[in-house]
Amino acid sequence: MSNKNNFDPDSARIVVVDDDIYLLAAIQQTLGMHGFRTRIFDKAADALAAITPYEAPVVVLADVKMPKIDGLVLLKQIKELDPELPVIMMTGHGDITMAVAAMKKGAYDFLEKPVDEDIMLAALGRAMEKARLVHENRRLQQRLQAAAASRTCFQSLIGRHPAMQHLYDLLQIVARENDTVLIQGETGTGKELVAHAIHNLSSRRDKLFVAVNMGAIPAEMMEAELFGYQKGAFTGAVQSRAGKFEHVGEGTLFLDEICSLPVTLQAKLLRILEERTFCRLGSNNPVTMAARIITATNRDLATEIKRGTFRQDLYFRLNALPISIPALRDRISDIPLLAAHFFSEYCRDRQLDMKPLAPAAIDQMLGMNWPGNVRELRNHVRRLCIYGPGSDPSSAGGFEKNTNLRKPGSEDLRLKMVLEDAEKRHILETLHRHNGSIAATHAVLGISRKCLYDKISKYEINMPALRGKNNDAGNNGEGSTRTGRHPG
Repeated sequence: MSNKNNFDPDSARIVVVDDDIYLLAAIQQTLGMHGFRTRIFDKAADALAAITPYEAPVVVLADVKMPKIDGLVLLKQIKELDPELPVIMMTGHGDITMAVAAMKKGAYDFLEKPVDEDIMLAALGRAMEKARLVHENRRLQQRLQAAAASRTCFQSLIGRHPAMQHLYDLLQIVARENDTVLIQGETGTGKELVAHAIHNLSSRRDKLFVAVNMGAIPAEMMEAELFGYQKGAFTGAVQSRAGKFEHVGEGTLFLDEICSLPVTLQAKLLRILEERTFCRLGSNNPVTMAARIITATNRDLATEIKRGTFRQDLYFRLNALPISIPALRDRISDIPLLAAHFFSEYCRDRQLDMKPLAPAAIDQMLGMNWPGNVRELRNHVRRLCIYGPGSDPSSAGGFEKNTNLRKPGSEDLRLKMVLEDAEKRHILETLHRHNGSIAATHAVLGISRKCLYDKISKYEINMPALRGKNNDAGNNGEGSTRTGRHPG
């Protein structure tokens, strides 16, 4: 049997703790043959001193019953050092009570002595994979924390994809200029973040940044909202008010969903951009426009121009410095980074401990289309945080079961799964010893024949294969149970 788990043998290792030095030597030899690096200790205190918290993947395999510091005490001390470090406990045959206690205290798994080699290798492989994922997630979080000084995160924009690197370069160039900017990108790609980044990188960074969602303003109120009005300019104008163009001063005015601007106001905006002055409604006194204008749209302006809903001359004026934001599906390699960021953001806001994202959740995210782009991804991660894995109909994955965000009862479910696995192994071993004989097996186990059939069906035990392996097919007087289901 060869080890097929994905781990780096130069860094990943297993710490084995047992007061039986002969067993230690045997385990070390077995694990070495399968590519695992091991360190063995016959004293729990020595093993504890050798464990460095949060270092590259480590799994601990420890006996429960040891002198001075027993396995449960060692487990508690390891969890205090590193709550995510997987610890597999070894217990004496039939010591289920001790196994239950170990699982409740945070053990990753337990093995019965004498330890079966294949079962041990499988358990260690799973534990090492968990340790590797935890380690990778921690490294990712470290990169996120250092992102302000790196190209991973740029002015609140997150991504390492070449398309994002190109965007970062473009933003620094555009920020040095004062021309109008037209940002184009699908819904949820982060157009306002890009506009804010331009402002923060520019000489106007100490001035106001004002964002206006044109699609949220009723058409009849848009002119007054943008350019302001004098007292008495219309019914209800009981006092004069400055509009967004005036309020922003020498800062940056971001007009999102620019296609929502009525055609009648498009001509006025074009004139303002060319003359750099405007008048409030009901006034003839010109106001100088000192702001930089950045606009954005998720529509195809060429199509809007053909339809006659957007002026071509205004498009040319706004498009002095064009910026295009890539869709999330065009930079899927950034999804794990973004998901980790949003999960970290959620945990930080609620003062929760950061836990690793489950591989199943990441795999699911990588396979999705994301028509809502980064905003949809953020909402998806938050739903998983709030509802927990499996509760949200739109989710097919979740977070590791040891996260603080797990649903009530998940520890009991984990324990139930482990105990059922132990029961299945015990039934299989008994069937093997008695050449697949139902009569002998249910007598030894002390359960009824029907109960044994039910458990064979539940655990999907392949009886024909079992009997064939023992060269006793059809000769045990039990009939021909082909699928493991009750013959009745």
